[in-house]
Amino acid sequence: MLAAGLAAALTACTAGKPGTTHRPYSIYADTALGFARSVRSNAPHGGRAFGLVEITFHPDYRLVAGKRGCRTDVKDVELELVVVLPKWRDGKPVPGSVRSRWARFDRTVSAHENTHIRIARDYAARMRRTIATLRSAKSCADLAGLVRSRIARIKMEHLRAHAQFDAGEKKRLKSLL
Repeated sequence: MLAAGLAAALTACTAGKPGTTHRPYSIYADTALGFARSVRSNAPHGGRAFGLVEITFHPDYRLVAGKRGCRTDVKDVELELVVVLPKWRDGKPVPGSVRSRWARFDRTVSAHENTHIRIARDYAARMRRTIATLRSAKSCADLAGLVRSRIARIKMEHLRAHAQFDAGEKKRLKSLL
């Protein structure tokens, strides 16, 4: 997935709930050229991304006032994932070379997007650990600002991690078509 598309997908504002939703797009062709055309016309972002994971963090915590100030009580940081991957649409029989191309494409794109999911899970865990350690001697309002600031910073680091991964994968993904 290209970095620009990644930033848009990762900052997507959804009203959904934590969990995973799969939205496949169809691929079908009976020639190598047709395969590339099918991907370009059906894949996300006008065919510039072969797969996509839209990621939304859902931190679940509360602020607890005490004698020494305010602390966080973190239940979890869950993820809402919308996974867009190719799916072969069966039709008339196709040459083995096209089926092989599809199998390689499917394996590579699925593995790539699964890595994005692992990165998101790592950052959700990091966010949970970070929020859990935060304290404020001043007030819960002060702590609320600190929590928002740390969440924003972790989200930016998360975006950079995805962009770095995509930069390393760019050549390999382009070779699929």
